[in-house]
Amino acid sequence: MILYRESMVNATESSVTEYVRIKVFTQKGVTEGDLEIPFQSGQSDIRGLRARTIEPDGKIENFEGKPYDKVVAKAGGLRVMAKVATLPHVTPGCIIEYKYKEQFDPNFYVSLGWTVQGRKFTRYARFSITPAKIAGAPPLLLRQYGLPKGTTPQKQPNGSYGLEIRNLPGIELEDFMPPEESLEARVEFFYRKAADPTDLSVEKYWNRIGKGLSANVDEFTKKKGALDAELGKIVSPNDLPETKLRKIFDRAQKIRDLTMEDSKTEKEIKKENLKPNANVEDVLKHGYGTGREINYLFIGLAREAGFEASEVYLKSRAHGVWNPGEEDTKELDADIVWVRAGGKDYYLDPAATYFPFGILPWYEAGTIGLRVKKDGGDIAETPKAPSSDGTIVRHADLTMDEEGVATGKLRVDFTGQRAALRREENRNEDETGRKKSLEEEIQGWLPTGSTLEITSVAGWEKIGEPLRVEGTVKIASFGTSAGRRMLSPLTPFQAMQAKSFSSAQRSNPIFFRFPYEETDEIVLHAPAGYKVETLPPTKHMQPGALSYDISIASQGDAAVVKRHLVVQAIQITLGSYSALRQFFTLVKSDDEAQVVYQSAANAKTN
Repeated sequence: MILYRESMVNATESSVTEYVRIKVFTQKGVTEGDLEIPFQSGQSDIRGLRARTIEPDGKIENFEGKPYDKVVAKAGGLRVMAKVATLPHVTPGCIIEYKYKEQFDPNFYVSLGWTVQGRKFTRYARFSITPAKIAGAPPLLLRQYGLPKGTTPQKQPNGSYGLEIRNLPGIELEDFMPPEESLEARVEFFYRKAADPTDLSVEKYWNRIGKGLSANVDEFTKKKGALDAELGKIVSPNDLPETKLRKIFDRAQKIRDLTMEDSKTEKEIKKENLKPNANVEDVLKHGYGTGREINYLFIGLAREAGFEASEVYLKSRAHGVWNPGEEDTKELDADIVWVRAGGKDYYLDPAATYFPFGILPWYEAGTIGLRVKKDGGDIAETPKAPSSDGTIVRHADLTMDEEGVATGKLRVDFTGQRAALRREENRNEDETGRKKSLEEEIQGWLPTGSTLEITSVAGWEKIGEPLRVEGTVKIASFGTSAGRRMLSPLTPFQAMQAKSFSSAQRSNPIFFRFPYEETDEIVLHAPAGYKVETLPPTKHMQPGALSYDISIASQGDAAVVKRHLVVQAIQITLGSYSALRQFFTLVKSDDEAQVVYQSAANAKTN
């Protein structure tokens, strides 16, 4: 547990100083001695790390080594790094202490607040913030999330704030839980612009903000000549509205998206001669741009084609849900495009490089945002993704021998969200790395002891098509001998959800990033000299937003299994966990129902 923590934010210095004192109780807790302090490359750095171990007998061992940096995550061109240090002599019963300063570049300072809750129980913690000392600056405002009842930051006479927390439980990590950030108890501080009126309704406030943001789009897209010339290369006069829109979308996606690349140093930018874009003409000339500039280009071309088009600013669902009532533009950390063409509304994200036309990334779908127009901003809701936009389609053709070993061919198609996310996550990998990633994932679906060899992977570059994986598989002990009979489960694929929801108790609501489907067709050939004797019955379940169907038929020496699982939900309350767990327990049970094969000699005798 955290015995004591002190977090001091200095907005003038753009820094956060942290001191943490942790008690280690068990052998599992010894891993706390492997410090990994996260920071975002290019925006902040960890400085002045000091640490020590206080052993159970009171002996103090200082960390004398040199911490090093490592990449812990990459997303959207941003690298999350960690300052890494291994403390000496960490054992059950010891205490770990460490202190550091996270220094931000003032041009990128984004952490004006306190993350009060983490994964460990906190016995006592103190937080403080010193506002920036700027003449005429507006007052520092705050909003709080998840703090214990009756707990609130206290404003001090000098304008700073302080907070004390006692006995705060940690966040328990679970499969299919909401984004951790949305569960944390935290306090966020912000400033209102001095010119912002404080007497407007929420609707009028965002209408006013929308006008300003719309002017930015108009300014960037005003190069009509360049847009008209480019449009003439893309579309034909007789194209239907959607056809035109698709062609414009494809053109925008051909622009190199700098946002999806690792952050570059000034030296790297200079070496590559990357120049800033002032308008859409520059984007077309340079062939590169940020994600927002790519969306602006798409808007410019769509407008030139005669369509109404606007930027929509969102809060990524990976970070929570936007509350317009907070009247804070910093909450809007993502953007897409709205277009009206042929009497139909389209919500598109050309800057999402790996997502095809008509499919928004999961964190931009089914949420609300600010649509900006010349006459002001309005609240718009992006469409929810259908389950058909995130499918896994699996085909297996297996033959068992008399020992119960099943061998055969396997084909897996990932479509929509499933394909896009795998392309995005593995974009920096070579062919070998991509293959290894897929092999590990598919191997995890199969019974322990199975071997898988991927023979081909197709569709990496064709974002509108399935990502197809083909290979061969060998499953030991798939069949079980029972005298002159052999038994096997209906599918070699394990219901992973049942494992995730195996515990009768749960701490967090259930969160699926997007609705999805699993469609399987499995052909199970009997061992030589055997034939299918008994098949389990067809099953169907459809409790609310979940559905499951499995049917089995006999074809010659084989049992043919067709399985379809659909999850339409995104978030399910904790109160519905028991029903959800029961559903996936039954899915697992029905998947494991047995096909009975009888030896031909025994059948003849009978």
